Amino acid sequence: MVQRLRRELHDGDQFNDVANPRGQSLEIAKACLGEPPEVAVLVEMVRLFDPAADELPDLERLRYEADAVGVLADSDWSELRTALLAVRLAPLTRLLQRASEHKLASLPPWCANAWDVFVYLTGQNAPPRGLPPGMLFLALLEKEVDAETATLIRRRNRREASTLELTEELDRRRVLVNAGGEATTRYAYLVIQIENDLEPGSERYTVSHYRQWHGGGEWNSKLRGRIPEVAYDELESTVERIVHEMEIEWADRPAEVAVELVLPIELLNEDVPWWRKERASQYLEQKVLAMDYPVVVRSLDRLRATSWHRAWRLRWNRLQAEPWNSGLYRSVPDGPAYLTRMEAELNSDQSLATVVLSAAPTTAAEATVKEIMTALRAGLPVVVWHRTVPTDTDFWDEIQSMTERAGVVRLPELAKRSRLSALQVPPPEQGRHHGRHLVVLWDDPYRTPELDTPRSTPEVTG
Repeated sequence: MVQRLRRELHDGDQFNDVANPRGQSLEIAKACLGEPPEVAVLVEMVRLFDPAADELPDLERLRYEADAVGVLADSDWSELRTALLAVRLAPLTRLLQRASEHKLASLPPWCANAWDVFVYLTGQNAPPRGLPPGMLFLALLEKEVDAETATLIRRRNRREASTLELTEELDRRRVLVNAGGEATTRYAYLVIQIENDLEPGSERYTVSHYRQWHGGGEWNSKLRGRIPEVAYDELESTVERIVHEMEIEWADRPAEVAVELVLPIELLNEDVPWWRKERASQYLEQKVLAMDYPVVVRSLDRLRATSWHRAWRLRWNRLQAEPWNSGLYRSVPDGPAYLTRMEAELNSDQSLATVVLSAAPTTAAEATVKEIMTALRAGLPVVVWHRTVPTDTDFWDEIQSMTERAGVVRLPELAKRSRLSALQVPPPEQGRHHGRHLVVLWDDPYRTPELDTPRSTPEVTG
């Protein structure tokens, strides 16, 4: 093997034959770790003589690390390497696929942790425009690790992006990552929009439903139907039918589904997460939407108020780019001018992204409706409240806990968990569980229902 290796190496004649195995190994190491390194030749030689050699994974790792020595900064080896070696439980295969734009389908056998994946991707070709695969991998990994490691990754990527003049591109991709736009195979969205029919005072609604997914580098939104003249008492059964049709047509889709309801102000406090998904049958209990989906509401009023959209986008962009710096605001009525004070405080701190209302916004309580409309006009993309009682210390503490350490970007998922927790307690106690009455308004300005404008004539169903 040594004779064959000597022939394959560029400078193979420069290493000697040594009778002692350790001495011979040192001679080979010096020859293969020269400049440029030729560990790949050694790997192929060992594989040729013993395809099942126990040393092959370590040699493969050495091969890629040797190639990366001239590419990675000293701080990557001294700081980042230590942190990433400990990351083994993250979904590394999925992150590898996304970082390589799905050019790579699976991890090499020697990749056992996040550092191995990072080094492996560092050797892959960067796209003509965009982030190198290793940098994109770290941006994706940031959401999967503890706060200390995430901070280390963020600083490293920011430093590298500045050197490569890719800061703007890094910020753009991080916004997509935190918004879920990178998770192309995880979530598809069923968006159901309910709006009043045109007649003043009418209690009939038009229900439109869209299906949204991420593909081709952008969000796609397809209007699947519009149902006019729906009475208030028929809204739940109409949504149930739309969800049933979606489940049949998306039966073979691997993505998870999230349900969003775009509602006018008078319907925002409806108990939509607990609307029926399936009726009870002979052998099964009734199932509610909260059992299967993250369910959020969205504001039809803001969607229609185009003059509010710039502030909305600015807040959303900042939330997605810097979720760890996102602020939480509690609305506390303390006098006749508290709404003016509230809006001034919101506008004075652009890091604020989430408002916890003092009480549910119902048309019977005009002040709470003004609260949520004030938050929406100020651009706040996330609003939270308790459906049945005013916000107390326990509810406020729970929302603080859910949104700490950048948890706000996962609030729809965390709300689903809280609702599932409520479903697990006995019915008499369920009403006291915050998850039973938690409402989350989660409004992405870049993924609105009517992305397909100018709109082709939709199918009208009844």
